Amino acid sequence: MNKLLMTSVSAALAISASLFLSASLAQQAPRPTPSGRWYEDTAVFVRLVQRSPAQLTAFYLGREFNQAAIEQMLATCFITPIIHNKTFEVLWLELDQWRFSRGDTQIPRIKRDYWPEQWQQSGLPQAQRSTFWWTLMPEVRDLRLDESVGGSLVIPWQSQPFTLTMHFQTGADKQGPRKTIVFKDIQCATDTP
Repeated sequence: MNKLLMTSVSAALAISASLFLSASLAQQAPRPTPSGRWYEDTAVFVRLVQRSPAQLTAFYLGREFNQAAIEQMLATCFITPIIHNKTFEVLWLELDQWRFSRGDTQIPRIKRDYWPEQWQQSGLPQAQRSTFWWTLMPEVRDLRLDESVGGSLVIPWQSQPFTLTMHFQTGADKQGPRKTIVFKDIQCATDTP
C-alpha cells in the first residue's frame, strides 16, 4: 500500500512538473508579430486594424445591411484600435481625450449621434442599427489587469495621412500618470487594384 501511494504521488508530481514547464515555455515563446500598426510597452498593447471598403461591405452585407446604409459608411474612414491593459494600474479609455489631426488641423471624430439620421435616410432596420452600435468603440471604459477592448472609430474620409493621439488617464481615481500613445501617418484604407 505504501509503495502504491508513493507511485501515485510521484506520478502526480511528474504531471505537475510537466504542466508547469509547458506553461513556462509557452510564456517564454516569442509572440508572433501582429499585422498592421501597433504599439507595446510594459503597461499596454495597442493595435490598429483597418478594413478596406470591400471588407467593410462584406462584413455589413453579411449582417443584412442595405446598400444605402453601407454607402453611408463607405463615405467615412473606419479605424479599429484594440487595446490590452497589461498592468494592475487601471487604464481609462475616454474617446473625447483622443485626437485626430493633420499638422495643426484637428479632424473631428464622427460620434454616435451622427448615425441615427443616416440610418433614417437609408431605411436601415432597428436590428441592424443595434448591430452597428456594438461594432463601435465604447465612449468611456475602464480597463483592469489583462482586459482588452476594441471597436471602430469613425472620422470623415481623409485623402491624406493623419495622426491619432490617444490620451489615457491611469489609476482607480484617474490620478495616476497620464499615458499618451501616438500613431502617425495613418491613412484611410482603400481597396487595392
